[in-house]
Amino acid sequence: MNDRKNMYALIIGVGDDLPYTIEDASKIRNTLVDPNLIGYPEENVILLTDKAATRQGIFDAFDLLQKKTDENSSVLLYYSGHGGKYEDKHKFFLQPYGMTAENYKDTWVKAEELTEKINALKSNKLVFLLDCCHAEGMTQEGLNNMQGLAQKLNDTGGMWVISACQDDQKSWRLPHQANSLFTECVLEVLAGRHKFPFIDPNVTITDVVEYIFEEVPKRASASKDKYGNQIEQTPFAKFQMSENVVLSTFPKNIETHEAIIKNLEPRLDALDERNLLRLLSAMEAVGRTDEAIVILENHDRTQADADLLNALGDLYKGKYINSNEEHFGQAALKCHEHGLELAVSDEDDEQIYLNAINLAFLYLMLDLNKKQMRAYAQQAFDVADSYFYPSVEKSGTMGEALIYLNQLDKAKIYYVKVSEEGGIRSKMKIYTDAQKAFSILYNDNPNDDFLLFLKEKLLSS
Repeated sequence: MNDRKNMYALIIGVGDDLPYTIEDASKIRNTLVDPNLIGYPEENVILLTDKAATRQGIFDAFDLLQKKTDENSSVLLYYSGHGGKYEDKHKFFLQPYGMTAENYKDTWVKAEELTEKINALKSNKLVFLLDCCHAEGMTQEGLNNMQGLAQKLNDTGGMWVISACQDDQKSWRLPHQANSLFTECVLEVLAGRHKFPFIDPNVTITDVVEYIFEEVPKRASASKDKYGNQIEQTPFAKFQMSENVVLSTFPKNIETHEAIIKNLEPRLDALDERNLLRLLSAMEAVGRTDEAIVILENHDRTQADADLLNALGDLYKGKYINSNEEHFGQAALKCHEHGLELAVSDEDDEQIYLNAINLAFLYLMLDLNKKQMRAYAQQAFDVADSYFYPSVEKSGTMGEALIYLNQLDKAKIYYVKVSEEGGIRSKMKIYTDAQKAFSILYNDNPNDDFLLFLKEKLLSS
């Protein structure tokens, strides 16, 4: 998504008793419209602060956004202010400008109302950043055992919801800082200050998540509140991925995916395996997945190389998950079956367990023989268990295999390892496969203990 003309945003900073939230929202807006940074068209960014950020003002802005956008638009929503709960502690609200303890029922924005407005947007590329302080004075009790506003929003295709903190925490503004900790980190990553040198011109939503999940807890833990207690703040992410939404692009003086492709593609037939996979990854990143598939399908080494077959199978598997079109699943199945045969013949244990766990997943998704699904899962677990070198992929494989083998308590051990060792990108991928497998085999109740465990361990830190 690089068409800036179709990039939209609704930015809300309530103010009232949190005046710095106005500065938070204004800086987000200014970063988005800065032509030297992101370059959203100014007319595409709606900014509501102070007296404009009332209940009616927020609803009117959503209605305007609905009129402006279509299914190909990308939409960024940002809210900085108070959030709270009411009645049975499982119902949530945002606190607009002018809301008081006396008029709250006429002025709040309830989670179900917010969900309705979001669901009315046609976009399948939507990001919602929630920088909320839960105002205890506006709630019936403390913050313990809350489900959280981010978790309560209904799933919609292509939607990412990122909240600044966990249910029992506050979103902090650190001493001598103009912005909240969460917003400061968001501003840094949107402006491209999160990594040097750049090897990728695009800042995607996973870049944002990866950066704030690392920086927010680290900076919080180095600070203390006014009572001398160490601050704790850990963001939470909920997502329904249809694609990795691009939020910023930095085209100057950096090595881009296009540059990698320009350098390597003309020498395609001469590339070693590492650079071939690097080329294919760059092509996938710029939306040339179909061409990457064609290259691997026609490459003279693919059918004799378990690594390349696994890569090809992963490309097809990704298209299958995103489209639900069976022919992509069948193509992935064929690749991983052949890849497993080669890996066994070559005694390549890493490719044995990677291809075997993919086959277990595909046998489940394609509703094939569950006995064979379990056999692949057992093979993946046994080979990974005996494999000498540790890795996040190894732990994820073993955890997923145990889901298929109905050993859920044991599976948790390996997902804890993933949570401790993996980056947010790998954890999101491992979560997606585990969540799909469990939901099909057992139940898809979002409040199931195991699904809540996966969410806590793989999406929260």
